[in-house]
Amino acid sequence: MQISPKLPAPVRVDPVSNIPQAQRKTVETLLANDCRWPFGDPASPDFHFCGQHTKDGRPYCDAHLRQAFQPAKPRAVVYRPHAA
Repeated sequence: MQISPKLPAPVRVDPVSNIPQAQRKTVETLLANDCRWPFGDPASPDFHFCGQHTKDGRPYCDAHLRQAFQPAKPRAVVYRPHAA
């Protein structure tokens, strides 16, 4: 049996952006290695993306990657024998 490495705890991020106005990215200003984590309503003029640099072509920075891809929680195993 192979044991998987322990994943880091998910990061809780406020739904409100704390990214300075000058560092916010829009659809027009996003570059290939910028974090695409959205903030706000796309129909709003204040809508923007995180824009932090990402690694290895990932869509999100490390903080948003941990928030987006959380490990599955263990489920209880229920044994139901087949009727004979």
